[in-house]
Amino acid sequence: MTPELLKGFYRIAIFVLGVSLALLFVVKPDSAEFVVTLMSIGIGLVLLVAVILTSRYLNR
Repeated sequence: MTPELLKGFYRIAIFVLGVSLALLFVVKPDSAEFVVTLMSIGIGLVLLVAVILTSRYLNR
């Protein structure tokens, strides 16, 4: 996996995580959008952790 590809996935993860965290303060807690926002935060975190672990594994 090339460093450029990892950098791209990192940027996508930060974007998804940032937008989802911003929406968390706007969306009503008892709506379906709130659940989707929480799931997006989870996906962003999983992608971010996967990129970090892959990067550390490849740099060993």
